[in-house]
Amino acid sequence: MLSKERRIRKNQFPEILKHSKRYNSTNFLLYVMKSLNLDSKFSFSVSKKICKKASGRNKLRRRGYSAITRHIKKIKPGYLCFFSIKNGNLGEKSFTYFEKEIVELLSVSGMLS
Repeated sequence: MLSKERRIRKNQFPEILKHSKRYNSTNFLLYVMKSLNLDSKFSFSVSKKICKKASGRNKLRRRGYSAITRHIKKIKPGYLCFFSIKNGNLGEKSFTYFEKEIVELLSVSGMLS
């Protein structure tokens, strides 16, 4: 699990959505914004439209945070990354599929070093 210091706070979401660059994949939207912090911070958002049960939304969020944690050393510092999950079928997919798509999206955005 990703530490709390590495997560974006809820009050920063509007600023990130307004002033960031956006990247698409089949299941995710990634918003990337340059930050003054030394460490990169991450957040995952899962809408109630995607999964009605809170346990399902939390499962998707935890999968995202653990995928980021596995690759945290490869990610460039000084960015705010906000992932929005677009597709509810991700709960049925394997963790490796989930992780692979996140890594591909980060590499397209130029976040991986």
